[in-house]
Amino acid sequence: MKYKYGSPPDDPYDYKCFIRHLAPHLPKDDKAFFHEGSLKWRANRQEIPLALYRNVCHWKSPRPFGRLCHRAEQVNGQWRKAMLKLGGPPFQDEAIKQALHELAALSGVGERTASALLTAWNPDEFAIMDERVFVVLDMQKDHSSYTATDYVEFRKRLLVLKDELPELGGCSLRQIELALWHFDAVRESGENDRPD
Repeated sequence: MKYKYGSPPDDPYDYKCFIRHLAPHLPKDDKAFFHEGSLKWRANRQEIPLALYRNVCHWKSPRPFGRLCHRAEQVNGQWRKAMLKLGGPPFQDEAIKQALHELAALSGVGERTASALLTAWNPDEFAIMDERVFVVLDMQKDHSSYTATDYVEFRKRLLVLKDELPELGGCSLRQIELALWHFDAVRESGENDRPD
């Protein structure tokens, strides 16, 4: 497959071919995942820094910013509940659903934003629910109706891709999800740029 980063490929391609080349080169950690220039906050499962929580929510939530102004005690109370439900690796589907529900219980945070919070904490094991990625995986539906069950199915599909494509063996689920996001963006621009 001929492909130059930032431009549509010359040949017909599918997302598996695209992501196996791109995912290993993408960053695992988004700058929104850092707190005071560090990822050390991840070691403490008892709390998520409030500034980081707000940054991730403002980045990923389609809801008005004012509803996301929670106090640290409220956020960390739900964070602790989510971490307790989640347990440890390997993460079980039901535990993931319960953790997402705990985070989504915060006013202004839905399952998609909750998935971004879990991804900020552990990008190796979690990925962000995103409309573009769901389109590529043929999982799209009404924008507002994604659920924790949809997230678990999405995560399973990413794990299958990781097992299926050897090039993705060392990739985080976040890198795979981000490569799928890029695939949709490139495919969309390629459809507009190609002559009929």
